[in-house]
Amino acid sequence: MVPAGQVGDKTMRWAKLIVAAAAPLFLSGCLWGPGKFTSDLALRKDGHFVLDYRGQIVLQLPEDKPTAPEPWSEKMARCYADGRVETVPPIVSTDDEPDPKARACTKAELAKHKSEYEKSQAERAADKSKESAEMAKMFGLPGADDESNRRFAANMMKYQGWKSVRYAGKGVFDVDYHFEGRVGQDYAFPIMPDTDFIIPFITIRQRTDGSVMVVAPSFTGATGPLGARAKMMGLPDKSDGPRSRAEGRFTIITDGEILTNNSEDGPSAHPTGRQVHWDVGAGSTKIPEMLVRLR
Repeated sequence: MVPAGQVGDKTMRWAKLIVAAAAPLFLSGCLWGPGKFTSDLALRKDGHFVLDYRGQIVLQLPEDKPTAPEPWSEKMARCYADGRVETVPPIVSTDDEPDPKARACTKAELAKHKSEYEKSQAERAADKSKESAEMAKMFGLPGADDESNRRFAANMMKYQGWKSVRYAGKGVFDVDYHFEGRVGQDYAFPIMPDTDFIIPFITIRQRTDGSVMVVAPSFTGATGPLGARAKMMGLPDKSDGPRSRAEGRFTIITDGEILTNNSEDGPSAHPTGRQVHWDVGAGSTKIPEMLVRLR
């Protein structure tokens, strides 16, 4: 038997590996996630399943609010006898001693330095945006411009299940997805073109005893799936990643035997068997899970 302490240590190590693996997602500044949605999964004892997802898929952005540049002030310019003009933090205390080597700046020097300062701040912001766009493209994500996102939407329509995909602006895609399949091989939704990095919205996996595990990793609120997993493992949630924008209801309908589920209300009657639902919003922290015996 493995000592309890060692089990905890292993859990922590695996958790750190998960966070490390997800780091590129946060570096790129983008992570696919659900927005407002309605999703239904019908799971039959004969192994047939039907998945519908209607609503939004969004590029979630981290809560990255960079500090705004200090607005220009004449106090930020320090001029010297040798012609140098430097940018310094504005003097906020009347007790600060003046620099004996500095002199009063002329109006021409102040105007020139203000122009150069504002230009450098604009270039810095543009460089950051370009870096983020290049990083996103490296991970197969569309660019920040509308044209790239419209092309991405058209590309998604080439793949099975996507009935309609429309780019609505600001990283939001309005979609209608319908897929029919059979349990047997692991299934995950969605799979995006040219993108290897994604936390699935829904996974369906069959066990050797004939039962099927359905998990919806992205159907959680607050700090999203990584934050929810951290909480489940007893780890601190640093809120480093993008916050979830998921808002909707996920319903599973089955004529199989529901073995376990973590919904708030549990199974209820349905014309074709039993159903379980999860309401997802900013305050929800569970990752929906259900185990069903099909044979």
